[in-house]
Amino acid sequence: MRLKTLNFLLVAAMLLAACSTATSTPTPAAQPTAAAQASSAPVQTIKIGALYSMTGGDAGWAGDSYVKSHQLAIDEINAAGGIKCLGGAKLQLVVGDTQSKAEAAISEMQRLITQEKVVAVFGSAISGATIPASQVANQQKIPYIVPNALDGAISDQGLYYVFQTVSLLQNWAADDAKWVKAHGAKTAVITVPNITFGSDTETAWKKGIQDQGMTLLDSITYDANAQDLTDTVLKVKADNPDVWFALTNSQGALLMKESKEQGFYPKMGIVTLGSGFSGSTFLNQAGKDLADGIMVTSDFAPVSSLNVPADFLKKFKDYTGQELGGTYNTTYASTWLLADALEKSCSTDPTKLADTLHNTTFKNGKWNFMWPEVSFDSKGRLVQAASVIAQWQNGQQVAVSPDNFAAKTAVWPVPGWDQRTGPLVGQPVSGSQAPAATQVATQASASSATDPATASDYSQALIKDSQTPVDTAKFKKNGPYVIAASNQDPSNGWGNTYNVTIKAYADELLKQGVLAKPLLTSATNDANQQISDVENFIEQKPDAIVIEPDGRSALTAVLKRAADAGIPVVLCANGVEGNDFTTRVDIDFYKVAYQSGDGLAKLMGGKGNLVVFNGIAGVDSTETWQKAALAAISKYPDIHVIATEYAQWNIATAKQKMEAIMAAHPQIDGVWAGGGEMALGAALAYQDANKPAPKFGMVNIPNGFLRLAKQYNYQFVGSPDPPAMSKYCLQTAVDILQGKPVNKFINLDTLMKGADPYNQTDLEWYVPTLNDDFIPPATVDVQNYINGGFARK
Repeated sequence: MRLKTLNFLLVAAMLLAACSTATSTPTPAAQPTAAAQASSAPVQTIKIGALYSMTGGDAGWAGDSYVKSHQLAIDEINAAGGIKCLGGAKLQLVVGDTQSKAEAAISEMQRLITQEKVVAVFGSAISGATIPASQVANQQKIPYIVPNALDGAISDQGLYYVFQTVSLLQNWAADDAKWVKAHGAKTAVITVPNITFGSDTETAWKKGIQDQGMTLLDSITYDANAQDLTDTVLKVKADNPDVWFALTNSQGALLMKESKEQGFYPKMGIVTLGSGFSGSTFLNQAGKDLADGIMVTSDFAPVSSLNVPADFLKKFKDYTGQELGGTYNTTYASTWLLADALEKSCSTDPTKLADTLHNTTFKNGKWNFMWPEVSFDSKGRLVQAASVIAQWQNGQQVAVSPDNFAAKTAVWPVPGWDQRTGPLVGQPVSGSQAPAATQVATQASASSATDPATASDYSQALIKDSQTPVDTAKFKKNGPYVIAASNQDPSNGWGNTYNVTIKAYADELLKQGVLAKPLLTSATNDANQQISDVENFIEQKPDAIVIEPDGRSALTAVLKRAADAGIPVVLCANGVEGNDFTTRVDIDFYKVAYQSGDGLAKLMGGKGNLVVFNGIAGVDSTETWQKAALAAISKYPDIHVIATEYAQWNIATAKQKMEAIMAAHPQIDGVWAGGGEMALGAALAYQDANKPAPKFGMVNIPNGFLRLAKQYNYQFVGSPDPPAMSKYCLQTAVDILQGKPVNKFINLDTLMKGADPYNQTDLEWYVPTLNDDFIPPATVDVQNYINGGFARK
């Protein structure tokens, strides 16, 4: 994360250089297996790049073993007949050495693409090398599959040609903190090496610890090249935490040896993530006595309910030198996935290959030992990527969480060094031999509500917040009040409806003497500008702030500053990470999108081709809506998503994109839109083309869509996200200042009508006097919307 600016400059500099400047010598690939050597001469050779740390300090864990994981799969693919659709073409692995450096990653990626002519690249284990390399790959339009670099910043870039098949560091860290808190931990210490991955992990763990309400006693950074870590161990010992969050790339065995020499083990246990404590390299160096008890979070565990065949586990370890875990598993599985994409696309054209990865739900592959199926979200993240907490038990990594992966219970609290009488082994979990195809890592826990629309962690968190009272007494004061409102840019119908509504209601409150002056307002769709706007508000010391956040994570710090200044903050129509706000007035994003996706799938008869439109990348509503809708649609295997587009909640943009999709795909049976403006744009494209419209599903139903639905008898299902909720957000701010009781989350359907899903049989919210851009229902006098630019002409 902290290398982003440097990486960008490095990429720019390297791309200006001529291709001939990349003069490094390719590192030899791992030797093929006997089966591959015995195969006949290939009909065609397809070159695949592998970009790893083959030399340097990280080579032991981030180099040869990853290359061998790819090579094992390639040998198997070639021995099975190669890429049959392409005449039995054989795959050839070409290796590049990043040396764990951004500069080398850039030059080697350039060499693999321009000189070796690879059609795709894998890599690169080290996030600081992966990010700049990904920018080169995207610029050159070559698929870059990332099975072992964990930082969410890689896929947060939103690069079309980048696919992250491993689950994310940020998720692992959050799960670590959640697990230890649920198992009694109250205090923690963090130790990380002074590398980029260390600082990113430290940040993620700190957030998880804070979110769980635990006490962080200390966070210690040590030299990644140190040969003696006694000082680090003694610092942790002095803090005496319940849990020690420890990260290392290659010093795990040293850390454990010196911990035992100092007679120290934390009161409950040691928790880590990634490869440093999880691979065979660590076990061989430390021995099972030192390894036993350590909790390791990854995306897989060699011993789990998935019941991977023993002969495959042995074959993998014999060939790669590593246990099937530590993301070596994901590296192997991703190689088979690429082969499936080559078969599906029946092409070596990199763009067709990327399109296939984006638009296909893969089923029944050699990767089934860890994924039930494979699909990618709009950021290129593998939807089914798991987060698994394992524990070293008697020299084996055994899954202990989540329940649907667990093979044994955790030994917790972990006995100290002098309290152990033998190997640490948990109790077998009943029913842990469920077949792999039934294990969906992204499911909510079994204790969630039976309604799948509210079973997600997202919905369950909102349900909990809706039952959590807020202490408003500390904000109570006499009026009249000064309130600031940070609104959405009025460039689309939703934003303008929101802004007109909150201004109209503020004018009413001003006339009533509730407000001392008109709202302090700003409006933008840019998160950085919104941060500046809120900072300006804080300087003006309003009594309260109402904000429609433009980013889930970007606003966290500035909202904390507002909270620290004693200013109550009401989130309206979007959420943020963390808890530094007073309350949120909103719908359940996941629930309404799930309902619209499921309703559309049923309208389509459970089959056909589907187009998906999303709003602005990175915004809470956009990403949650898409995730929920696709989760609902995934229950219908005969529905195929053929195109996914971001159209910024803009009618004209969606219309233009729909026209292009229609030209490429003559058969379209359904359109789902995370924002009904885009459904309206798609409908207008069909009207202009004089073609029958498909079925529609959406969150938000614009007035224009209701007009067309009424005129042409469209079949649709819509779940409202009414922008006119801004009236109730402003009223909630007033309620807080008056000391009235509120909860941490206030569901909009408890405040207003028109917030429940409806379809073509119920058009009561259509307002004929207002234009197509207006988003019903109206919560202030209609004349306000006419004056605000919504008059039908």
